[in-house]
Amino acid sequence: MNKAYANMRRFWTDIQNLENRKGVIEVGPAHIAVAGIEMALADGPVTKHLMLATNSLGDSSFYFENNSKSGLGGIIGGHGNEALQTAAAHMLGHASKLTDHMQTLPAGSELPPPSAVGMVRLFAVAKDKLFHTELPEEELRKPENPFYPFFAYSQQTIGHFRNQSTTPAETQGRA
Repeated sequence: MNKAYANMRRFWTDIQNLENRKGVIEVGPAHIAVAGIEMALADGPVTKHLMLATNSLGDSSFYFENNSKSGLGGIIGGHGNEALQTAAAHMLGHASKLTDHMQTLPAGSELPPPSAVGMVRLFAVAKDKLFHTELPEEELRKPENPFYPFFAYSQQTIGHFRNQSTTPAETQGRA
């Protein structure tokens, strides 16, 4: 995992980055304020990571390791994109319902990365705890899996980020 990506990952999993911001709402019985997913992907022989995170203020970010000079790509925001904010809010809401089925670490702990390609780390951040679990992506795509809504809304959020980053000029050139 490269340094720039690791820094953004730590930023989103450290609740102290939200403590002085007005409007932070703690969702559900576990009082979470951030939820997200992280995936490991194969880029030839190299494993790279991507992460989506959203908070109760309506901020969302999508980061991925790439071959640029900084080693980091991504999209920040979602403000003004109602569909993206709705999907992200649903992801946060479903994460808050699943904390009893996740492992816990003390606040400020390092989130374990996905253990292998094809694995997805789901996480939720509260003032005093970091909740997480890891499941194979194929299991998360099954509607009977309790984490399915959390994962499905994360995929919708990523889709809205992708749509947001496509300009009309790019769209016109596609067949």
